[in-house]
Order: sequence, then C-alpha cells, then structure tokens
Amino acid sequence: MDDGAIDKLIAEARRPDEEGLDELYRQVMAVKGVAQDPDRLVRVECGAQGVTALDIDPRALRWGSQRLSQTILLLLAESLADMQARSAELLRDVLGDGPLDLAAENNPADVRLRAAREAYEEAMDRATAELARIERTL
Repeated sequence: MDDGAIDKLIAEARRPDEEGLDELYRQVMAVKGVAQDPDRLVRVECGAQGVTALDIDPRALRWGSQRLSQTILLLLAESLADMQARSAELLRDVLGDGPLDLAAENNPADVRLRAAREAYEEAMDRATAELARIERTL
C-alpha cells in the first residue's frame, strides 16, 4: 500500500458521517422545552423557532396582569433552560461527554453545530421579543 492510499484511508476515517450529522441536526432542531406553573394554569413551550405554544387557562386571568406576566416570563426562562438541557443531553448521547475533536476547520460537524447554536440564539431573541409583546398587551 503506497503513501497516497494510506493518506486516503486516514482522511476517510476522520471524515464525519454527514448523514448521521444531518439526522442529529434535525433532532436538535426538533427539541422542545416545556414549563408550567405548579397549578398547571400556564404552560410555555419553546423550540428552535422561539415560543411554539403558550397555553393560559382562563382561571389564570384572575391573577391580574402583573402576576400573569411574571409567571409567563419565569416559565419562558424555564422552558428555554429545559430546551437547552434536552439539546445538551441529545448531543452528549450522540457525541459523548468529551470535547469534540474537530480536526478540520468548517467540517460538516462544525458547520452543523454552529448552525444549531445560531438557531438557538435566534429562538431566544424571538422568545424575548414575544415576551415583550405579551407584556405590553397585558
């Protein structure tokens, strides 16, 4: 076996499984975080798209705008934390606990992970804007 063939085998061994990374990316993007108050009157769900569900039982409207808005803000933060924890668990299950050894700059794993992080940050921005809008209307 010549040096070129050995180099080719090494390069192929180091190349991430792009199909597997695509599936991991889809799974991370599908993760939802959920939180609800102890009385189960308000429930918030967040995903990569931002706030994906906000359910308010009519009985919670008796709380008044101040308590309701504070509850929504708290639950939003909790649902985002839940989404982050679920995403981290998914990544840990697939990629392991150790640090990623990304040998090549802009390899598919690096690109996908950066895209997932950007989508998460965009979701946080959308969720914050949605909360501000809800708070203004209350």
